[in-house]
Amino acid sequence: MLQVYPTTLLAVILLGCVYAYRKWSARTAFQRAEARHGCQRPRRYPHRDPIWGYDLHRIRLEAAQRGQFYKLYDQHFELYGKTFEEIFFDKKVINSMEPANVQQVAVLSWQDWGKVASRTAASAPVLGNGIFSQDGAAWRRSRELIKPTFSRSEIADLGTLRTYTDRLLDLLPRDGSTTDVQPLLHRFFLDVSTDFIFGASVDAMLPDTPFDSLEFIQAFNESLAGIGRRRRVGRMRFLYAFDRKWKQSYSKVHAFIDAHVARALEETAPNREEASNGKPHARPGRFLLLREMAKAVRDPLELRYQILNVFLAARDTTSILLANALFQLARNPHVWAAMHRAALALGAQPLTYDVIQSLTLFRNVLYEVFRHQGPAARVFREAVRDTILPVGGGPDGQAPILVAQGTWIALNTASMNHDRDLWGADAHEFRPERWADPHRAAPFVPFFTGPRVCPAQQQVLTQAAYVLVRLAREFAALENRDPVWEYVEVTRLVTESRNGVKVAFIPAARDPRGGG
Repeated sequence: MLQVYPTTLLAVILLGCVYAYRKWSARTAFQRAEARHGCQRPRRYPHRDPIWGYDLHRIRLEAAQRGQFYKLYDQHFELYGKTFEEIFFDKKVINSMEPANVQQVAVLSWQDWGKVASRTAASAPVLGNGIFSQDGAAWRRSRELIKPTFSRSEIADLGTLRTYTDRLLDLLPRDGSTTDVQPLLHRFFLDVSTDFIFGASVDAMLPDTPFDSLEFIQAFNESLAGIGRRRRVGRMRFLYAFDRKWKQSYSKVHAFIDAHVARALEETAPNREEASNGKPHARPGRFLLLREMAKAVRDPLELRYQILNVFLAARDTTSILLANALFQLARNPHVWAAMHRAALALGAQPLTYDVIQSLTLFRNVLYEVFRHQGPAARVFREAVRDTILPVGGGPDGQAPILVAQGTWIALNTASMNHDRDLWGADAHEFRPERWADPHRAAPFVPFFTGPRVCPAQQQVLTQAAYVLVRLAREFAALENRDPVWEYVEVTRLVTESRNGVKVAFIPAARDPRGGG
Protein backbone atom coordinates (compact mmCIF):
# COMPACT_ATOMS: atom_id res chain seq x y z
CA MET A 1 0.00 0.00 0.00
CA LEU A 2 2.80 2.36 0.93
CA GLN A 3 4.62 1.53 -2.30
CA VAL A 4 1.56 2.36 -4.44
CA TYR A 5 0.95 5.73 -2.83
CA PRO A 6 3.86 7.65 -4.48
CA THR A 7 2.87 6.23 -7.87
CA THR A 8 -0.74 7.30 -7.38
CA LEU A 9 0.35 10.75 -6.27
CA LEU A 10 2.61 11.06 -9.31
CA ALA A 11 -0.26 10.03 -11.61
CA VAL A 12 -2.52 12.65 -10.06
CA ILE A 13 0.15 15.32 -10.50
CA LEU A 14 0.73 14.31 -14.13
CA LEU A 15 -3.02 14.39 -14.89
CA GLY A 16 -3.24 17.79 -13.26
CA CYS A 17 -0.37 19.04 -15.38
CA VAL A 18 -1.96 17.68 -18.56
CA TYR A 19 -5.26 19.32 -17.68
CA ALA A 20 -3.57 22.64 -16.88
CA TYR A 21 -1.56 22.51 -20.11
CA ARG A 22 -4.65 21.83 -22.20
CA LYS A 23 -6.49 24.69 -20.53
CA TRP A 24 -3.52 27.00 -21.05
CA SER A 25 -3.14 25.88 -24.66
CA ALA A 26 -6.82 26.40 -25.43
CA ARG A 27 -6.75 29.77 -23.71
CA THR A 28 -3.68 30.86 -25.66
CA ALA A 29 -5.22 29.77 -28.96
CA PHE A 30 -8.41 31.65 -28.08
CA GLN A 31 -6.44 34.82 -27.29
CA ARG A 32 -4.58 34.55 -30.60
CA ALA A 33 -7.87 34.20 -32.44
CA GLU A 34 -9.20 37.25 -30.61
CA ALA A 35 -6.20 39.29 -31.70
CA ARG A 36 -6.40 37.97 -35.29
CA HIS A 37 -10.01 39.10 -35.65
CA GLY A 38 -9.66 42.31 -33.67
CA CYS A 39 -12.01 41.04 -30.99
CA GLN A 40 -12.35 42.44 -27.48
CA ARG A 41 -14.16 41.29 -24.37
CA PRO A 42 -17.62 42.64 -23.56
CA ARG A 43 -18.18 44.64 -20.41
CA ARG A 44 -18.96 42.51 -17.38
CA TYR A 45 -21.63 42.77 -14.77
CA PRO A 46 -19.93 43.65 -11.42
CA HIS A 47 -20.84 40.47 -9.55
CA ARG A 48 -20.40 40.25 -5.79
CA ASP A 49 -20.48 36.49 -6.31
CA PRO A 50 -18.05 35.93 -9.23
CA ILE A 51 -18.38 32.11 -9.11
CA TRP A 52 -22.13 31.46 -9.25
CA GLY A 53 -23.47 34.93 -9.99
CA TYR A 54 -26.14 34.44 -7.34
CA ASP A 55 -26.26 38.14 -6.50
CA LEU A 56 -27.67 39.03 -9.92
CA HIS A 57 -29.98 36.02 -9.85
CA ARG A 58 -31.47 37.20 -6.54
CA ILE A 59 -31.97 40.75 -7.87
CA ARG A 60 -33.83 39.37 -10.89
CA LEU A 61 -36.05 37.16 -8.74
CA GLU A 62 -37.02 40.20 -6.68
CA ALA A 63 -37.72 42.21 -9.85
CA ALA A 64 -39.92 39.39 -11.19
CA GLN A 65 -41.88 39.33 -7.93
CA ARG A 66 -42.51 43.09 -8.34
CA GLY A 67 -43.56 42.60 -11.97
CA GLN A 68 -40.54 44.55 -13.24
CA PHE A 69 -38.32 41.81 -14.64
CA TYR A 70 -37.73 43.42 -18.04
CA LYS A 71 -37.49 46.93 -16.63
CA LEU A 72 -34.49 45.66 -14.69
CA TYR A 73 -32.89 44.52 -17.94
CA ASP A 74 -33.43 48.00 -19.40
CA GLN A 75 -31.66 49.48 -16.40
CA HIS A 76 -28.72 47.09 -16.68
CA PHE A 77 -28.27 47.74 -20.40
CA GLU A 78 -28.27 51.43 -19.58
CA LEU A 79 -25.57 50.91 -16.95
CA TYR A 80 -23.31 48.29 -18.54
CA GLY A 81 -23.81 48.78 -22.26
CA LYS A 82 -26.01 47.17 -24.89
CA THR A 83 -23.98 43.98 -24.63
CA PHE A 84 -22.59 42.73 -21.34
CA GLU A 85 -21.45 39.45 -19.84
CA GLU A 86 -22.68 37.83 -16.64
CA ILE A 87 -22.18 34.62 -14.68
CA PHE A 88 -25.22 32.39 -14.31
CA PHE A 89 -24.49 29.45 -12.01
CA ASP A 90 -20.86 29.23 -13.27
CA LYS A 91 -21.95 29.65 -16.91
CA LYS A 92 -20.95 32.63 -19.05
CA VAL A 93 -23.95 34.41 -20.53
CA ILE A 94 -23.74 37.30 -22.99
CA ASN A 95 -26.76 39.61 -22.80
CA SER A 96 -27.30 41.71 -25.91
CA MET A 97 -29.91 44.10 -27.25
CA GLU A 98 -27.83 44.96 -30.33
CA PRO A 99 -29.70 44.44 -33.64
CA ALA A 100 -26.45 43.42 -35.33
CA ASN A 101 -25.98 40.58 -32.85
CA VAL A 102 -29.58 39.45 -33.27
CA GLN A 103 -29.04 39.35 -37.03
CA GLN A 104 -25.76 37.46 -36.63
CA VAL A 105 -27.15 34.79 -34.31
CA ALA A 106 -30.51 34.36 -36.04
CA VAL A 107 -29.51 34.67 -39.70
CA LEU A 108 -25.87 35.05 -40.68
CA SER A 109 -24.30 32.41 -38.43
CA TRP A 110 -27.40 30.63 -37.11
CA GLN A 111 -25.77 27.21 -37.52
CA ASP A 112 -23.13 28.25 -34.96
CA TRP A 113 -25.86 28.43 -32.33
CA GLY A 114 -28.14 25.80 -30.85
CA LYS A 115 -30.74 25.46 -28.15
CA VAL A 116 -29.49 25.72 -24.56
CA ALA A 117 -29.40 22.17 -23.24
CA SER A 118 -30.14 22.98 -19.59
CA ARG A 119 -33.14 25.17 -20.50
CA THR A 120 -34.44 22.39 -22.73
CA ALA A 121 -33.98 19.91 -19.87
CA ALA A 122 -36.00 22.18 -17.56
CA SER A 123 -38.97 22.10 -19.94
CA ALA A 124 -38.64 18.43 -20.97
CA PRO A 125 -41.11 16.97 -18.44
CA VAL A 126 -43.84 19.21 -19.90
CA LEU A 127 -42.91 19.84 -23.53
CA GLY A 128 -40.71 16.83 -24.27
CA ASN A 129 -38.94 16.65 -27.62
CA GLY A 130 -40.74 19.04 -29.98
CA ILE A 131 -39.98 21.85 -32.38
CA PHE A 132 -39.13 24.37 -29.62
CA SER A 133 -36.41 22.17 -28.15
CA GLN A 134 -34.91 20.65 -31.28
CA ASP A 135 -31.92 21.41 -33.49
CA GLY A 136 -30.59 20.01 -36.74
CA ALA A 137 -32.41 17.31 -38.68
CA ALA A 138 -35.04 16.75 -35.97
CA TRP A 139 -35.99 20.42 -36.05
CA ARG A 140 -36.17 20.47 -39.86
CA ARG A 141 -38.48 17.44 -39.81
CA SER A 142 -40.78 19.07 -37.25
CA ARG A 143 -40.79 22.29 -39.25
CA GLU A 144 -41.84 20.45 -42.40
CA LEU A 145 -44.62 18.66 -40.50
CA ILE A 146 -46.29 21.85 -39.32
CA LYS A 147 -45.53 24.07 -42.33
CA PRO A 148 -48.74 23.27 -44.31
CA THR A 149 -50.83 24.39 -41.34
CA PHE A 150 -49.82 27.98 -41.93
CA SER A 151 -50.32 28.13 -45.69
CA ARG A 152 -52.20 31.13 -47.04
CA SER A 153 -55.28 29.04 -47.85
CA GLU A 154 -55.55 27.81 -44.26
CA ILE A 155 -54.96 31.25 -42.73
CA ALA A 156 -57.44 32.87 -45.12
CA ASP A 157 -60.26 30.56 -43.98
CA LEU A 158 -61.84 32.74 -41.29
CA GLY A 159 -65.15 30.89 -41.00
CA THR A 160 -64.26 29.05 -37.80
CA LEU A 161 -62.78 32.18 -36.23
CA ARG A 162 -66.02 34.02 -37.02
CA THR A 163 -68.03 31.46 -35.06
CA TYR A 164 -65.95 31.82 -31.92
CA THR A 165 -65.76 35.61 -32.22
CA ASP A 166 -69.57 35.70 -32.23
CA ARG A 167 -69.52 33.76 -28.96
CA LEU A 168 -66.92 36.13 -27.52
CA LEU A 169 -69.01 39.18 -28.36
CA ASP A 170 -72.08 37.59 -26.76
CA LEU A 171 -70.17 37.26 -23.46
CA LEU A 172 -69.03 40.89 -23.25
CA PRO A 173 -71.24 43.12 -21.05
CA ARG A 174 -72.93 46.05 -22.80
CA ASP A 175 -74.03 48.01 -19.74
CA GLY A 176 -70.71 49.75 -19.09
CA SER A 177 -69.81 47.40 -16.25
CA THR A 178 -66.23 46.36 -15.56
CA THR A 179 -64.95 43.08 -16.94
CA ASP A 180 -61.53 41.43 -16.89
CA VAL A 181 -61.22 40.37 -20.51
CA GLN A 182 -57.88 38.57 -20.13
CA PRO A 183 -59.25 35.23 -18.79
CA LEU A 184 -62.07 35.37 -21.34
CA LEU A 185 -59.52 35.72 -24.13
CA HIS A 186 -57.73 32.65 -22.79
CA ARG A 187 -60.98 30.68 -23.06
CA PHE A 188 -61.63 32.15 -26.51
CA PHE A 189 -58.28 31.04 -27.89
CA LEU A 190 -58.53 27.71 -26.11
CA ASP A 191 -61.60 27.15 -28.28
CA VAL A 192 -59.92 28.47 -31.42
CA SER A 193 -56.68 26.50 -30.94
CA THR A 194 -58.35 23.18 -30.08
CA ASP A 195 -60.56 23.49 -33.15
CA PHE A 196 -57.59 24.50 -35.29
CA ILE A 197 -55.27 21.70 -34.11
CA PHE A 198 -57.63 18.85 -33.21
CA GLY A 199 -60.63 19.60 -35.41
CA ALA A 200 -62.93 19.74 -32.37
CA SER A 201 -63.23 22.61 -29.91
CA VAL A 202 -63.57 22.16 -26.16
CA ASP A 203 -66.27 24.87 -26.29
CA ALA A 204 -64.86 26.64 -23.25
CA MET A 205 -67.06 29.70 -23.84
CA LEU A 206 -70.35 27.78 -23.80
CA PRO A 207 -72.18 27.68 -20.44
CA ASP A 208 -73.18 24.01 -20.69
CA THR A 209 -69.81 22.62 -21.78
CA PRO A 210 -68.72 19.48 -19.88
CA PHE A 211 -65.11 20.59 -20.23
CA ASP A 212 -63.66 22.31 -17.14
CA SER A 213 -61.79 25.07 -18.95
CA LEU A 214 -60.81 26.89 -15.75
CA GLU A 215 -59.13 23.78 -14.33
CA PHE A 216 -57.31 23.12 -17.61
CA ILE A 217 -56.12 26.72 -18.00
CA GLN A 218 -54.87 26.73 -14.40
CA ALA A 219 -53.04 23.43 -14.98
CA PHE A 220 -51.53 24.74 -18.21
CA ASN A 221 -50.42 28.02 -16.60
CA GLU A 222 -48.90 26.17 -13.64
CA SER A 223 -47.05 23.87 -16.04
CA LEU A 224 -45.51 26.87 -17.80
CA ALA A 225 -44.78 28.66 -14.52
CA GLY A 226 -42.96 25.55 -13.29
CA ILE A 227 -40.76 25.57 -16.37
CA GLY A 228 -39.98 29.22 -15.79
CA ARG A 229 -39.02 28.63 -12.15
CA ARG A 230 -36.67 25.81 -13.11
CA ARG A 231 -35.06 27.80 -15.89
CA ARG A 232 -34.43 30.70 -13.55
CA VAL A 233 -32.41 28.55 -11.13
CA GLY A 234 -30.35 26.80 -13.82
CA ARG A 235 -28.44 23.82 -12.50
CA MET A 236 -30.17 24.17 -9.13
CA ARG A 237 -33.51 22.99 -10.55
CA PHE A 238 -33.17 19.82 -8.45
CA LEU A 239 -34.48 22.02 -5.61
CA TYR A 240 -37.94 21.47 -7.15
CA ALA A 241 -37.58 17.69 -7.31
CA PHE A 242 -40.47 17.17 -4.87
CA ASP A 243 -42.85 19.68 -6.44
CA ARG A 244 -45.93 17.44 -6.75
CA LYS A 245 -48.23 20.27 -7.83
CA TRP A 246 -46.20 20.81 -10.99
CA LYS A 247 -46.33 17.14 -11.96
CA GLN A 248 -50.05 17.01 -11.28
CA SER A 249 -50.57 20.06 -13.46
CA TYR A 250 -48.64 18.89 -16.51
CA SER A 251 -50.13 15.40 -16.14
CA LYS A 252 -53.59 16.96 -16.65
CA VAL A 253 -52.33 18.70 -19.77
CA HIS A 254 -50.78 15.47 -21.07
CA ALA A 255 -54.00 13.53 -20.44
CA PHE A 256 -55.96 16.05 -22.48
CA ILE A 257 -53.49 15.88 -25.40
CA ASP A 258 -53.18 12.09 -25.19
CA ALA A 259 -56.91 11.57 -25.67
CA HIS A 260 -56.80 13.47 -28.95
CA VAL A 261 -53.60 11.72 -29.99
CA ALA A 262 -55.15 8.29 -29.44
CA ARG A 263 -58.16 9.23 -31.54
CA ALA A 264 -55.98 10.60 -34.36
CA LEU A 265 -53.76 7.51 -34.43
CA GLU A 266 -56.82 5.28 -34.61
CA GLU A 267 -58.42 7.31 -37.40
CA THR A 268 -55.22 7.35 -39.47
CA ALA A 269 -54.28 3.70 -38.93
CA PRO A 270 -53.06 1.99 -42.13
CA ASN A 271 -55.75 0.35 -44.28
CA ARG A 272 -58.51 2.03 -42.35
CA GLU A 273 -60.91 4.57 -43.74
CA GLU A 274 -60.83 7.88 -41.95
CA ALA A 275 -63.39 7.87 -39.20
CA SER A 276 -65.67 10.84 -38.75
CA ASN A 277 -66.35 12.18 -35.27
CA GLY A 278 -69.68 13.56 -36.40
CA LYS A 279 -68.73 17.16 -35.74
CA PRO A 280 -68.95 19.82 -38.44
CA HIS A 281 -65.51 21.18 -37.55
CA ALA A 282 -63.77 18.16 -39.11
CA ARG A 283 -65.17 18.86 -42.54
CA PRO A 284 -63.60 17.06 -45.54
CA GLY A 285 -60.70 18.86 -47.18
CA ARG A 286 -59.75 20.86 -44.10
CA PHE A 287 -56.13 20.53 -43.02
CA LEU A 288 -56.04 19.36 -39.41
CA LEU A 289 -52.58 19.42 -37.91
CA LEU A 290 -52.99 16.50 -35.52
CA ARG A 291 -54.54 14.26 -38.17
CA GLU A 292 -51.80 15.04 -40.71
CA MET A 293 -49.01 14.64 -38.17
CA ALA A 294 -50.46 11.31 -37.04
CA LYS A 295 -49.92 9.97 -40.56
CA ALA A 296 -46.18 10.61 -40.24
CA VAL A 297 -45.63 10.16 -36.48
CA ARG A 298 -47.00 6.87 -35.15
CA ASP A 299 -45.33 6.94 -31.74
CA PRO A 300 -48.00 8.36 -29.36
CA LEU A 301 -45.43 9.91 -27.01
CA GLU A 302 -43.58 11.68 -29.82
CA LEU A 303 -46.86 12.84 -31.31
CA ARG A 304 -47.98 14.16 -27.91
CA TYR A 305 -44.95 16.39 -27.61
CA GLN A 306 -44.98 17.54 -31.23
CA ILE A 307 -48.59 18.66 -30.89
CA LEU A 308 -48.12 20.14 -27.42
CA ASN A 309 -45.32 22.40 -28.69
CA VAL A 310 -47.62 23.82 -31.35
CA PHE A 311 -50.59 24.00 -28.98
CA LEU A 312 -48.55 26.09 -26.54
CA ALA A 313 -47.88 28.77 -29.14
CA ALA A 314 -51.39 28.62 -30.62
CA ARG A 315 -53.07 29.06 -27.24
CA ASP A 316 -50.88 31.78 -25.75
CA THR A 317 -49.40 34.06 -28.40
CA THR A 318 -52.55 35.55 -29.90
CA SER A 319 -54.56 35.67 -26.67
CA ILE A 320 -51.81 37.59 -24.86
CA LEU A 321 -51.25 39.84 -27.88
CA LEU A 322 -54.95 40.76 -27.90
CA ALA A 323 -55.11 41.19 -24.13
CA ASN A 324 -52.08 43.49 -24.21
CA ALA A 325 -53.65 45.41 -27.10
CA LEU A 326 -56.85 46.02 -25.13
CA PHE A 327 -54.76 46.98 -22.08
CA GLN A 328 -53.08 49.74 -24.08
CA LEU A 329 -56.13 50.79 -26.10
CA ALA A 330 -58.15 51.33 -22.91
CA ARG A 331 -55.46 53.81 -21.85
CA ASN A 332 -55.34 55.47 -25.27
CA PRO A 333 -58.99 56.19 -26.13
CA HIS A 334 -58.08 58.32 -29.16
CA VAL A 335 -56.58 55.26 -30.83
CA TRP A 336 -59.71 53.19 -30.15
CA ALA A 337 -61.85 56.01 -31.57
CA ALA A 338 -59.81 55.94 -34.79
CA MET A 339 -60.16 52.16 -34.97
CA HIS A 340 -63.93 52.43 -34.43
CA ARG A 341 -64.23 54.89 -37.33
CA ALA A 342 -62.08 52.69 -39.57
CA ALA A 343 -64.13 49.60 -38.73
CA LEU A 344 -67.44 51.35 -39.44
CA ALA A 345 -66.06 52.66 -42.73
CA LEU A 346 -65.92 49.07 -43.96
CA GLY A 347 -69.70 48.96 -43.95
CA ALA A 348 -71.23 45.52 -44.09
CA GLN A 349 -68.60 43.95 -46.34
CA PRO A 350 -67.33 40.56 -45.14
CA LEU A 351 -64.04 40.54 -43.28
CA THR A 352 -62.01 38.43 -45.67
CA TYR A 353 -58.28 37.78 -45.41
CA ASP A 354 -57.57 40.41 -48.09
CA VAL A 355 -59.71 43.01 -46.32
CA ILE A 356 -57.91 42.33 -43.03
CA GLN A 357 -54.52 42.69 -44.72
CA SER A 358 -55.53 46.10 -46.10
CA LEU A 359 -56.31 47.60 -42.68
CA THR A 360 -53.12 49.54 -42.02
CA LEU A 361 -54.28 51.11 -38.76
CA PHE A 362 -55.04 47.75 -37.15
CA ARG A 363 -51.72 46.33 -38.34
CA ASN A 364 -49.89 49.33 -36.89
CA VAL A 365 -51.66 48.91 -33.55
CA LEU A 366 -50.64 45.24 -33.36
CA TYR A 367 -47.05 46.04 -34.32
CA GLU A 368 -46.92 48.67 -31.59
CA VAL A 369 -48.32 46.21 -29.04
CA PHE A 370 -45.66 43.68 -30.03
CA ARG A 371 -43.01 46.38 -29.73
CA HIS A 372 -44.28 47.78 -26.47
CA GLN A 373 -45.36 44.57 -24.66
CA GLY A 374 -44.81 41.46 -26.71
CA PRO A 375 -45.62 38.03 -25.22
CA ALA A 376 -41.98 36.92 -25.65
CA ALA A 377 -38.94 39.07 -24.95
CA ARG A 378 -35.74 36.97 -24.87
CA VAL A 379 -34.23 34.29 -27.06
CA PHE A 380 -31.50 32.04 -25.65
CA ARG A 381 -28.89 30.22 -27.71
CA GLU A 382 -25.69 28.31 -26.92
CA ALA A 383 -22.59 28.47 -29.13
CA VAL A 384 -21.96 25.02 -30.61
CA ARG A 385 -18.52 26.15 -31.83
CA ASP A 386 -16.27 29.16 -31.39
CA THR A 387 -17.90 32.03 -33.27
CA ILE A 388 -17.92 35.82 -33.55
CA LEU A 389 -20.45 38.49 -32.65
CA PRO A 390 -20.02 41.68 -34.71
CA VAL A 391 -20.42 44.21 -31.87
CA GLY A 392 -20.43 44.49 -28.10
CA GLY A 393 -16.74 44.23 -27.27
CA GLY A 394 -14.38 46.80 -25.80
CA PRO A 395 -15.06 49.84 -23.63
CA ASP A 396 -17.31 51.46 -26.25
CA GLY A 397 -19.10 48.22 -27.21
CA GLN A 398 -18.16 48.57 -30.90
CA ALA A 399 -15.55 45.82 -31.24
CA PRO A 400 -16.41 42.25 -32.28
CA ILE A 401 -16.52 39.51 -29.64
CA LEU A 402 -14.99 36.07 -29.99
CA VAL A 403 -17.46 33.71 -28.33
CA ALA A 404 -16.18 30.41 -26.97
CA GLN A 405 -18.06 27.19 -27.59
CA GLY A 406 -20.57 26.55 -24.79
CA THR A 407 -21.19 30.24 -24.06
CA TRP A 408 -24.83 31.31 -23.87
CA ILE A 409 -26.31 34.38 -25.45
CA ALA A 410 -29.56 36.01 -24.35
CA LEU A 411 -30.92 38.20 -27.14
CA ASN A 412 -33.17 40.70 -25.42
CA THR A 413 -35.62 41.89 -28.05
CA ALA A 414 -37.77 43.66 -25.43
CA SER A 415 -34.96 46.05 -24.58
CA MET A 416 -34.10 46.42 -28.28
CA ASN A 417 -37.72 47.47 -28.85
CA HIS A 418 -37.35 50.20 -26.22
CA ASP A 419 -33.96 51.50 -27.35
CA ARG A 420 -34.20 55.30 -27.68
CA ASP A 421 -31.32 55.24 -30.18
CA LEU A 422 -33.56 53.19 -32.49
CA TRP A 423 -37.06 54.41 -31.67
CA GLY A 424 -36.56 57.96 -30.44
CA ALA A 425 -37.22 59.71 -27.16
CA ASP A 426 -40.76 58.27 -26.99
CA ALA A 427 -39.57 54.66 -27.15
CA HIS A 428 -41.38 53.80 -23.91
CA GLU A 429 -44.67 55.32 -25.07
CA PHE A 430 -47.48 53.49 -26.86
CA ARG A 431 -47.75 55.29 -30.18
CA PRO A 432 -49.05 53.24 -33.14
CA GLU A 433 -48.65 56.21 -35.51
CA ARG A 434 -44.88 55.66 -35.46
CA TRP A 435 -45.48 52.78 -37.89
CA ALA A 436 -46.96 55.15 -40.48
CA ASP A 437 -43.57 56.87 -40.83
CA PRO A 438 -42.10 55.74 -44.20
CA HIS A 439 -38.61 56.61 -42.94
CA ARG A 440 -38.78 54.35 -39.89
CA ALA A 441 -35.71 52.14 -40.05
CA ALA A 442 -35.57 50.52 -36.61
CA PRO A 443 -35.19 46.72 -36.75
CA PHE A 444 -38.25 44.83 -35.58
CA VAL A 445 -38.43 41.05 -35.12
CA PRO A 446 -41.63 40.22 -33.16
CA PHE A 447 -41.55 36.63 -34.41
CA PHE A 448 -37.74 36.42 -34.37
CA THR A 449 -36.03 36.09 -37.75
CA GLY A 450 -33.94 33.80 -39.91
CA PRO A 451 -34.58 30.09 -40.51
CA ARG A 452 -36.22 29.75 -37.08
CA VAL A 453 -38.71 32.57 -37.57
CA CYS A 454 -42.13 31.66 -36.21
CA PRO A 455 -44.13 30.04 -39.04
CA ALA A 456 -47.43 31.21 -37.52
CA GLN A 457 -46.76 34.94 -37.74
CA GLN A 458 -49.34 35.67 -40.44
CA GLN A 459 -51.95 33.58 -38.65
CA VAL A 460 -51.37 35.44 -35.36
CA LEU A 461 -51.61 38.87 -36.98
CA THR A 462 -54.65 37.92 -39.07
CA GLN A 463 -56.58 36.44 -36.15
CA ALA A 464 -55.72 39.33 -33.82
CA ALA A 465 -56.66 41.96 -36.42
CA TYR A 466 -59.94 40.18 -37.21
CA VAL A 467 -61.00 40.15 -33.55
CA LEU A 468 -60.00 43.81 -33.08
CA VAL A 469 -62.05 44.86 -36.11
CA ARG A 470 -65.10 42.99 -34.81
CA LEU A 471 -64.68 44.61 -31.38
CA ALA A 472 -64.16 48.07 -32.86
CA ARG A 473 -67.34 47.69 -34.95
CA GLU A 474 -69.34 46.60 -31.94
CA PHE A 475 -68.10 49.10 -29.33
CA ALA A 476 -67.72 52.85 -29.68
CA ALA A 477 -65.40 53.19 -26.71
CA LEU A 478 -63.14 51.15 -24.47
CA GLU A 479 -62.57 52.47 -20.93
CA ASN A 480 -59.86 51.53 -18.47
CA ARG A 481 -61.21 50.38 -15.12
CA ASP A 482 -57.94 49.28 -13.54
CA PRO A 483 -56.73 51.59 -10.72
CA VAL A 484 -53.17 50.49 -11.52
CA TRP A 485 -52.20 52.40 -14.65
CA GLU A 486 -48.85 50.78 -15.45
CA TYR A 487 -48.34 47.32 -16.91
CA VAL A 488 -47.25 44.86 -14.19
CA GLU A 489 -45.67 41.71 -15.62
CA VAL A 490 -46.17 38.09 -14.75
CA THR A 491 -43.69 35.89 -16.59
CA ARG A 492 -44.09 32.18 -17.18
CA LEU A 493 -42.72 31.15 -20.55
CA VAL A 494 -44.50 34.21 -21.88
CA THR A 495 -45.34 37.54 -20.26
CA GLU A 496 -48.80 38.93 -19.61
CA SER A 497 -50.48 41.43 -17.29
CA ARG A 498 -50.45 40.32 -13.66
CA ASN A 499 -53.49 42.49 -12.94
CA GLY A 500 -55.49 41.25 -15.92
CA VAL A 501 -57.18 43.65 -18.35
CA LYS A 502 -60.01 45.39 -16.49
CA VAL A 503 -62.05 47.45 -18.93
CA ALA A 504 -65.57 48.53 -19.86
CA PHE A 505 -66.94 48.15 -23.40
CA ILE A 506 -69.28 50.96 -24.46
CA PRO A 507 -71.59 49.79 -27.28
CA ALA A 508 -71.97 51.59 -30.59
CA ALA A 509 -75.28 53.31 -31.30
CA ARG A 510 -76.28 50.68 -33.84
CA ASP A 511 -75.73 46.94 -34.26
CA PRO A 512 -73.00 46.51 -36.88
CA ARG A 513 -72.64 42.72 -36.79
CA GLY A 514 -73.78 42.04 -40.34
CA GLY A 515 -70.30 42.37 -41.85
CA GLY A 516 -68.46 39.83 -39.74
